[in-house]
Amino acid sequence: MNKLIPILIVVIIILGIITFLEFGKFQQNTSLTKSTSIYALFPGRNHSFNIVANYSGNYADALVIVNSSTNATLMASPFLWNIGYALGNVNMTFNNYLHVAINLSQINKISLNVVDGYPSLMYGQELWWPFEYRTAQLKSLSLPMIVSQLPNFYSILNYSVYLINGSIDDFSYDIWLSQNPNVTSLQYGDFEVMIWMYWSENLSHVPYFIYVGNMTIPTLINGKIENLSWEVYVLPRTGSANGWTGVYFLSPLKEREVECGVPIAYILKNMGQFIENAGMNVYNPNTYYLDAIQVGMEFSDNHGTAIMGYYLYSWRIWLLS
Repeated sequence: MNKLIPILIVVIIILGIITFLEFGKFQQNTSLTKSTSIYALFPGRNHSFNIVANYSGNYADALVIVNSSTNATLMASPFLWNIGYALGNVNMTFNNYLHVAINLSQINKISLNVVDGYPSLMYGQELWWPFEYRTAQLKSLSLPMIVSQLPNFYSILNYSVYLINGSIDDFSYDIWLSQNPNVTSLQYGDFEVMIWMYWSENLSHVPYFIYVGNMTIPTLINGKIENLSWEVYVLPRTGSANGWTGVYFLSPLKEREVECGVPIAYILKNMGQFIENAGMNVYNPNTYYLDAIQVGMEFSDNHGTAIMGYYLYSWRIWLLS
């Protein structure tokens, strides 16, 4: 019996240490829970309504009032920026969810080899066409904001896409960065950052796009964080010698229907090396502003016909700090 006493003491000490460590973890988790907040940007509490756009009304905008507990608003636009003529329409129906239904035929593009449009929502400040507006915003995520000063947060979308005819180039975020948040037009030195959650366009086959590596991004997939390897491409100049720079992050999952959350501030703060891999040394998170975040779907027609759409069930911001 006496020989067992030292063993029992050791066991008690070990159990005490384990209990202490687990309690510490519990305290950390409790503290983390207390320091996080989730805000719903969409859906809101406004009444149901529609935005209907055709080739003659492709610049139509509408203000979407989001629920009063967040005191935030969004802008919405069918944004058929590359259609000169078409029959049919794009219908954005706002109810307890957003349904974007594209039903177009005899499409005549303004510019070939680029998408037809990007029906989308916008949060933040875009003083250039088509929105030319600053939305009401969360106090803790008031844009424009210097990238290095952004809080850590996840932007979480619950969505699904469907295709009947044409192609869905991507369902994505379209994020805008500038060194002067009051600019009314974009040029070289500004950045467009697209985060493609679903995509079909293979950028490795598109001229001028440079593959610059993969970024490991802690991605929220249906409530669980997974470290996913996202392909990164850089387009040094968009459209012309003075065009802004595009940075593209492509999900390895390409989910058509999912709840997906991405840490936007983490991506923006850590993408500098990827831009340098493309031979550019102009990006500094201490001097660039995050101006606006758009959510939408780039689409293209099939010999003049585009029939497809998406459902956005919710857009939430999960603030970690």
